[in-house]
Amino acid sequence: MKQLTNYQRVSNYLMKIFRAINEEYFNNELEIPTITIQSTVGAYGHISVQKIWHSNDTATHELNLSADYLNRPIEAVVSTLIHEASHLWNLQHDIKDTSNRGVYHNKNFKKTAEELGHLHIERDEKYGWTITSPTEDTLDFIIDRGFEDIQLVRGTQFSFAGIGGAKAGNGTAIPPKTRKPSSTRKYICPCCGNSFRATKNLNVMCMDCNEQFVLAD
Repeated sequence: MKQLTNYQRVSNYLMKIFRAINEEYFNNELEIPTITIQSTVGAYGHISVQKIWHSNDTATHELNLSADYLNRPIEAVVSTLIHEASHLWNLQHDIKDTSNRGVYHNKNFKKTAEELGHLHIERDEKYGWTITSPTEDTLDFIIDRGFEDIQLVRGTQFSFAGIGGAKAGNGTAIPPKTRKPSSTRKYICPCCGNSFRATKNLNVMCMDCNEQFVLAD
């Protein structure tokens, strides 16, 4: 697989992951949003309450992943996508899952994200049930689908002239804690380059090259 360092390639890859999430967890019942990669202040991502993207007779919600955090471990990125997909499910079913302009996440969100999205949700004092982490099911899903880390990220030291615009709401808030290391390990054959992911330390031979897989850096 080519390295995910190109913006358009990453955008297409995120859509691929979203479609897999829709199939795996939401029975393909989610409307397909427009996926964007922009800076989101104080959040890993958001889903727009209204359908704000328009093309001819079609309108879609915006699902944004923060450009500043794209290179988190893939299980964290996938968890954010499932988080926003859970908001989208609730929007489609008229389930109110946030308050305070989409900032505070209530128990309706927790219920959907855990029961349908198979995420682990913890409560933050300020933002409610929004602290999102992957479960063993999430890790198995990532490994089975062969999803890889994204290397592209936007630098945080920048400035713009004339910034404006309203918040989209329903975002994945960034919790005030140290970022966890990846829960998965990538193994690669030093000879042919074949690779796989696992959640524990393994001793595995490449049957094509008769070489032992080694942990990737």
